[in-house]
Amino acid sequence: MRILGTAAICFVGALAWSAAQDAPVRAAAQAPAAAASDDLYKDVYNGWKWWHVYCYRCHGTDALGTANAPNLTDPNEKMTRAAFVKIVRDGVKDKGMASWEKLLDAKQMGQLFVYVRARADKVLPPGRPDEVGPNKGPWEPGSWTPK
Repeated sequence: MRILGTAAICFVGALAWSAAQDAPVRAAAQAPAAAASDDLYKDVYNGWKWWHVYCYRCHGTDALGTANAPNLTDPNEKMTRAAFVKIVRDGVKDKGMASWEKLLDAKQMGQLFVYVRARADKVLPPGRPDEVGPNKGPWEPGSWTPK
């Protein structure tokens, strides 16, 4: 009986040691996911800010379109990031859209894309990203990623 007790104590000790060794690995695996979620939120929020500086006058407050410009949240009209950035950068002269190349850099255009895609994918409700989340706090992207 005494040998069995000693064996049980050794087994529990080995499990505790193993769990302690594994904890940093699990924490490190979770950290990139949290950082990626934070970066995605920042991109959406910054895209929302650029939207309200440059785009909302024609495309509407929440990218729903106006008489002057199309609805960019239409699921049938989703663009790739490259196509979106090209249109923002170069404009569409025959439809009255100016080039934004001199006012927005590639990162800002990418942030606009992420904001519009979050709206088109219906994961971001209308409004400010820092006010439409749980308890009227920041929006949480969860597992969503722009495609």
